[in-house]
Amino acid sequence: MGSYLNEQIRSDLIELCVNIGERHPGSQGNQQATKYLAGRMAIAGFEVSTAELDCIDWEAGDIILKVGEQSIEAFIGPYSNSCEIEGRFQTASSITELARRDFTGKVMVLYGELGKEQLAAKNFMFYNPDHHKRIVELLEQQNPLAVLAITGCNPATTGALNPFPLIEDGDFNIPSAYMAEQEGEKVLSRIDEEIYLRMESKRIPSKAFNVAGVKKGRSAERLVFCAHIDTKKGTPGALDNGSGVCVLLALAELLKGYEGHYTIELLAINGEDYYAYPGGMRYLADNQEHFEQIFLVVNSDGAGSKGSRTTYCCFNATEAIEQVVSRVFKDERKFIPTEPWYQSDHAMFAINGRPAVALTTEAFKEIWSTIAHTSKDTIDGVDINTIADIARALRELVDELNAHIYASS
Repeated sequence: MGSYLNEQIRSDLIELCVNIGERHPGSQGNQQATKYLAGRMAIAGFEVSTAELDCIDWEAGDIILKVGEQSIEAFIGPYSNSCEIEGRFQTASSITELARRDFTGKVMVLYGELGKEQLAAKNFMFYNPDHHKRIVELLEQQNPLAVLAITGCNPATTGALNPFPLIEDGDFNIPSAYMAEQEGEKVLSRIDEEIYLRMESKRIPSKAFNVAGVKKGRSAERLVFCAHIDTKKGTPGALDNGSGVCVLLALAELLKGYEGHYTIELLAINGEDYYAYPGGMRYLADNQEHFEQIFLVVNSDGAGSKGSRTTYCCFNATEAIEQVVSRVFKDERKFIPTEPWYQSDHAMFAINGRPAVALTTEAFKEIWSTIAHTSKDTIDGVDINTIADIARALRELVDELNAHIYASS
């Protein structure tokens, strides 16, 4: 089974991250990936269902930005509207300046403190700090012709992108673009000159899907194993999160003959890297009446990096669950505990009080700051053996939890 499992993981990873590649919600690649996943789960004997999600695909064309006669390299903000603008511009580097200055009929140029971190999307409910809400409120109140942001790198919110888009929100309707700090200096030094901005950008109403594979147990209590299937635009998403999806598929192979107390749910959530998180919101809505049936959630995101162990951490877990998890991941050559982190799908369950385990790579910070969300996130960085080790450990976790039920009864 070991050799077969590894070959199956390799095949799945190539299909998802090479043959299909980019899988941002609403795209053809995303729809191909969910169809492939549903087929693979069905072959493993799972009852497969899909949940349809409304989303926006997005296509960007050319951008031209000039200040006076100086051409500036800039990038179209994800999901921005198109525009063609010529006029004056006004700058702001703080919330105070943003509130006090007049941007009527002007292009707004943001820098300094206002360009330090990506703004949370307007309708994202899981993380939206007050100062982000205030900035977005002021942007819309001031109603500039467009928003240009001068940014750098902020791995905590945007991975390895440098510069990063300040605004990534299909519900924000003012045209937006962003540029690196060295390009921004050219703009800031020409405050008395006129600016010209033309962007070609298109929002395309589309669909995406969550995929769930269920193998019923003797109880309605569920063990949910999840991973997000989507990527950012422009990345094959091998570690983020093709590897997590491959964990699900490998576990499906290992659970072909499963008969136990718990119902097993393999869940591919769509939109973890998308501004509106449609997959998570749909799952919450569909399960609000029976969320208490979820006994434990295990989420895999970013695991499988070559040369690194897999980290695990628990949320809302009882002492008994923590003991089982510790036994399953006891091999310190492969697994290591870490501090709780919330930047993935397990947060949806943890915030709603369900016990959860999060898996990622020990090299999380390095991966996140150097390759995440970029074209560098390829299958060359993924260790097939590590994915197989995770799947086998999760199969053992299922057995241990079932054994614990029988021992307690």
